[in-house]
Amino acid sequence: MKKSLYMTTALAAAGVLALGATDAVAAEKAKKMSIANGGFFKSMIAFAQNDGSFESTTSGTSRTHYDAFNIVNDSEIYFKGNTKLDSGVRVDVIVQFETDAVKGGATIDESYVKLTGGFGDIRIGTTKAGSFVLKHSSPMPGAINLETPDSNLFVIRPAATSSVGTASHIGGGDSMKIVYISPIFSGFRVGGSYTPSNTATDAQPAVGGTAGTETQTYDAMVQYKTNMGSTKLGVDLGYWETHGAAASSLKAWRLGANLGFGAITLGGGYKVVEDLDTTTSLSGDPTNESKVYTAGVQYAASGMKVGLGWVNEVKPMTAAIAGDDEGTKFALGGSFQLGTGVDFVGTLVHVDWDDEATTKGNNNDGWAVIGGIKVSF
Repeated sequence: MKKSLYMTTALAAAGVLALGATDAVAAEKAKKMSIANGGFFKSMIAFAQNDGSFESTTSGTSRTHYDAFNIVNDSEIYFKGNTKLDSGVRVDVIVQFETDAVKGGATIDESYVKLTGGFGDIRIGTTKAGSFVLKHSSPMPGAINLETPDSNLFVIRPAATSSVGTASHIGGGDSMKIVYISPIFSGFRVGGSYTPSNTATDAQPAVGGTAGTETQTYDAMVQYKTNMGSTKLGVDLGYWETHGAAASSLKAWRLGANLGFGAITLGGGYKVVEDLDTTTSLSGDPTNESKVYTAGVQYAASGMKVGLGWVNEVKPMTAAIAGDDEGTKFALGGSFQLGTGVDFVGTLVHVDWDDEATTKGNNNDGWAVIGGIKVSF
């Protein structure tokens, strides 16, 4: 009977989306939704050094020189509301604002509705993909995450290696999508999502004919978690495809794992990306193909986290030049609790960008020391 109630509620939720919420919510006699806010503010100061050969030529002025000092803020404000229907289904609304002036002021990051019950978790709106939610990442404490472009703010990535992203997962893109995450069964959970268009528009996706321009993404993942005494194990396996123009169509799979015992956590990830359009791969100029490896170790105790991280991506390029584009990052990072909701964060990172060609302006390596305060509220 309870399962039937959950299925009925799920169908009712679909009806709400199609016919309007007023009557359905009234029928459920839902309590008025409460709203809370939260977020974080991180302010960082960095000293960085880029390769002199990348910054200058013999004449010394034909390429940009980068200062060693930089200041970066990263902040968001969250608005979250939730209520529980008489059926037991919880309804959440989440809106996240990017709040840094450098990034254009208050812009929407994520904005979605979430339904949670015995049927699992359904999310509709601009949010992360299902396989992103279920992934296991290498532990990387500190001021920056190596699997994001944050390090590029300090050690500049040459334009010639712009296709090297160094992330071992589907990515945190917030295009409009529908996401499903199942309940946990004997440690297993599955999830997936469908993105009808990766363009920020409410128009019907233009996917066919000579004027079709949209790309669409499908993804799925299975996750397993278990505790064996003081040891914790988590593993995931995911797959996704992006369909659009030949140059933007790809398929990819990833494997990730975390192993924790006591205060120590080990983790790693592996991702393979291939072109979906065979003519693109056979042309000798693969557009999307790459392999990414990540690994990390972290020690956490008494409000402190310290860890080492490594990320590497290799991407085959044109057949005309022997070699691959490659990006490699090493980092030592940590966070130290200064008070409730206030942490000092710091990272020492080395980055090496290698282009397939040896042209000095296409290759760069360097290091950065980044430290600051993160306030969570």
